[in-house]
Amino acid sequence: MDDLDRMFAQLRDEPVPMALGTLDGKVMAGLAAGRERWALHRSLLLACVVAGGVGLWGGLSGSAGPDGAREHAYVHEDTLLGLPAAAPSHLLVS
Repeated sequence: MDDLDRMFAQLRDEPVPMALGTLDGKVMAGLAAGRERWALHRSLLLACVVAGGVGLWGGLSGSAGPDGAREHAYVHEDTLLGLPAAAPSHLLVS
């Protein structure tokens, strides 16, 4: 244990190497870049959530007509996930 105390005392008395003196700036620049990257990811996530919410709200809500029935400005004949007319499985069914 006395050897460790003597080595630590010797290290304490030596000057700090120049490479360690410039390390602080690099570490702080890396932390700042990480914060900017995290802020960018949060902004992108928020934009996706808002776009998804607006899309769902716009797709699920429709304008009510005079008789109370919902009318859509543009109604698709096929569903979004429907089979194309030229798909082999569609040709086998019909």
